[in-house]
Amino acid sequence: MGVFGWLSFKEGLPLWWSYRLNEKTKKRKEEVFESIAKARVDLLQAWTMDRWVSLDSRAAEVIRYQADELNIFLTRSKERSTYFTELFLVNRDATIFASSFEKHIGVSYAKGNTPIYEKALHTVWQTGKPLLYGPFIDPITVEIGARSSKFHDEVTLLFLQPIFIEGIMQYIMVARIPNDVISDMIQREAGHIYQDTGDNYIFMTKSNFDPSIEPGIALSRSRFEDEQFSFGENLKAGVHTKSWGTVKINNHTEFEIRFTDPATGSLHPGVANTIKNGSNLMVEFPGYSDYRHIPVIGKGVTFQLPHSPDVWGMMCEADVEEVYRTRSIGYKLGLNFTVFMLMNVLLFQILTAIKVIPAIVVFAISIIYAFVATAIFLNKYLKPIVSRVNHVSNMIQKIAEGAGDLTMRIDRSELSNDETGEMARWINSFVDTQSDLITKVQISSGDVQQTNNALRERTVDVERYSMHVHEQMGDMQHAIAQQLKDVREAMSQIEEIQDIMQQMEQQSSSQLQAAQQQVMGIDERMSDVVTQVKATSSLTATFTESSASISNVVASINAVAEQTNLLALNASIEAARAGEHGKGFAVVAEEIRKLANQTKGATHEIHETLRLIESNSQLIEQAIEQNGEEVEEGAKYIRVVKDVLMQMEQESESSHHVTDSMRDVVQNIAASSEQNVRVVEQVEKSAEEMRKLVEQTRFDTERSALLIRTLAQVVSKFSVK
Repeated sequence: MGVFGWLSFKEGLPLWWSYRLNEKTKKRKEEVFESIAKARVDLLQAWTMDRWVSLDSRAAEVIRYQADELNIFLTRSKERSTYFTELFLVNRDATIFASSFEKHIGVSYAKGNTPIYEKALHTVWQTGKPLLYGPFIDPITVEIGARSSKFHDEVTLLFLQPIFIEGIMQYIMVARIPNDVISDMIQREAGHIYQDTGDNYIFMTKSNFDPSIEPGIALSRSRFEDEQFSFGENLKAGVHTKSWGTVKINNHTEFEIRFTDPATGSLHPGVANTIKNGSNLMVEFPGYSDYRHIPVIGKGVTFQLPHSPDVWGMMCEADVEEVYRTRSIGYKLGLNFTVFMLMNVLLFQILTAIKVIPAIVVFAISIIYAFVATAIFLNKYLKPIVSRVNHVSNMIQKIAEGAGDLTMRIDRSELSNDETGEMARWINSFVDTQSDLITKVQISSGDVQQTNNALRERTVDVERYSMHVHEQMGDMQHAIAQQLKDVREAMSQIEEIQDIMQQMEQQSSSQLQAAQQQVMGIDERMSDVVTQVKATSSLTATFTESSASISNVVASINAVAEQTNLLALNASIEAARAGEHGKGFAVVAEEIRKLANQTKGATHEIHETLRLIESNSQLIEQAIEQNGEEVEEGAKYIRVVKDVLMQMEQESESSHHVTDSMRDVVQNIAASSEQNVRVVEQVEKSAEEMRKLVEQTRFDTERSALLIRTLAQVVSKFSVK
C-alpha cells in the first residue's frame, strides 16, 4: 500500500488534495448518496406494487370473458398499460391458451421443455401466490418488441398472477416487461447529480429462485453500456484499464458483468460490504476500486421487490474525482482576489523603487491598475457567476410563473465545479423529478380519461338497456294486471263453486241420508216380501197336498162309480134271470146302498178339501195383496231414489258448467303466465346485459379509483401550504 492507499502517488495526490479541500462537505455527500439510493429503491418498490395492483385488477376482470374473447381482452388490456409488452394465460398443463402476442398461443412449457418457465409456473401452482420472476433471458421478448424503453434486449421480467374462480385456482395470468424499464427508472439521466461518472446499478445479493446466479452479478443495464450517455469509453466498445486489459460486454450488462476488483478478482468492497452488511456507505478518500480499477465512492443497499423471492442490491456510485473536484466560489474568489492584491503590492513596490517616477505618477498608475484589476475581476470571475445565477433564476421563474415547460435544463457546459454548478445540478434533478411526476400524472390522466370515456359509453348502454327494461316492465305490468283480473274472476268463480259445492254437499248429505233410510226401508220390506213369499210357498205346498187329496177322492169316486156300474150291471143281469125273484136284487140293492154311503163319505171329504182349498186360496190372495202393497211401496221408494239421482245428475251438470268456466279462466291465467314468462325471459336477458355492463362499469370504476390513488400518491409528494 502506498501513501494514498491502493492508488499510486501520481493518481492519489490530486484526488487527495481535492478531498482535503472539500472535506467539510463530507456530511453533505453522505446525504446526497443516501437520498439517491433511498429514492431509487422507493421508486422501484412503488412501481412494482403498482404493476401488481394493475395486474390484480385485470385478473379480476378476465374471468368474465368467454374463451373466444380472451385474446381480444388481453390485447386491449395490454394496450392500456405503459410497460406491459405481453399478457398471456397459462393453464395447469403449462400451455399458453390465450395471449396478446398471437405467435405465443399454444406454446407449451411442460416439464423438460423450458426449465425457467417450468419452475416459475410450478411455484405459483404450488403456493397459489403471485410471483415476480426475473430478470432472465427470453428471446421472445426481442421478437415482441419494445414498449417504453429506448434500449431493448431479451432480458425479461415476468409478473405471474394466479386466477381463482370460486376459490379454486384455474390458471395464471402472466405480464411481460422488458428489464430495461427498471434500468431507465434508476438511471433517470437528466436527474444525475454526477453526470460524468454517476451510475446506479442493480446486482444479485441472494438468488433464492435460481441458485446458479452468483452474488454480485449485474441485473440491470449500465449507464455506460454504449456511447448514448458516455461520449468516451463504454462497455460496448470496451473500457481500457492500464494493467488489467479491456472490460467489455458482448450483448448487454445483465449477467455478463460481475462487479469485481480486477486487482484481486474478488467482489469490489462496495458490493461485497453491501451484500455482507445489507448496506454500505463510503464517501471518503480513496474510496474503492470498481471493475475498471478506478476509485469510486457511493451508497449500497439491499432490498426485495413485492412478490420476488430474491434479494437484490443497488449501488449508487460516482468517481471520487467528480465528487470532490468542486471548488467553492469563496475559495476561487478569495484566491483570485489575493492574487490581484499581491500583484498590486508588487507593482507599487516596483514603481516606488524607481526613483525617477514621481509620486503622483505612481499614484495614478496604482489607480489605473485598481480599475483594470477590478474590471478583470468582475468580468472574468464575478460576471460568469452572476450569469449562471441569473440563468438558474430565469429558469425557475419560468417554471414558477406556470409556463409548464419542464423540458428546460441548464446546459452541462454552463455547470461549473462550484456552488452554482451544484445548485444547477440539483435544480436539473428537481426539474427532472417533477417532469417524471408530471409525466406520470399525464399518463394517469390519459388513463382516467380513457376509463371515463369507457364509463360514459357503458353508461349510454346502461341507459339504453334500462329503457328497454322499462318498456318490458310496462308490458309485464300490463300482463300481470290482466292476470290479476283473471285471478279475481277465478276467485269469484271459485267462491260460487264453493257455495254450490256447499249446497251440493248439504243436499247430497240429506238426500243420501234419505236414500239410505229408504234403502233400509226397502231392505226391511224386501225381507217381509221374502217372508211372505216363503209363506205363499208353504200355502202353495198345502194347496198341492189338498189337490193331491182331491185327486185321491176323485179316484175313490171313480172306483165307486165303476163298482156301482158293475153292480148295476150285475143287478140287471140277475133281475133278468130271476124274473120275479127278488132276492138277488135285494143283495144288489144293499151293495148299492153301501156304495152310496161310500160316495157320500167321499163327497164329504171332497167338500172339506174344497173348503180347505178355498181357505188357503184366500190366504194366498191376502198374501199376494199384501206383497203387492209392499212392492208398490218399494216402487215408490225407488222412484224417490231415482228423483234424487236425477237431481244429483242435474247438479253435476251445473257443476260441469262451473268447471268449464273455471277451465276457461285457468286457460286465460295460463296464457297470461306464458306471456309473463316470455316477458320475464326478455327482462332477464336485459338484466343480464345490464349486470355485465354494471360489472364492467365497476371494474372501470375500480381502475379509475386505482388511477386516482396513483395520482394522489404522485401529488402527495408535493408539500404545499
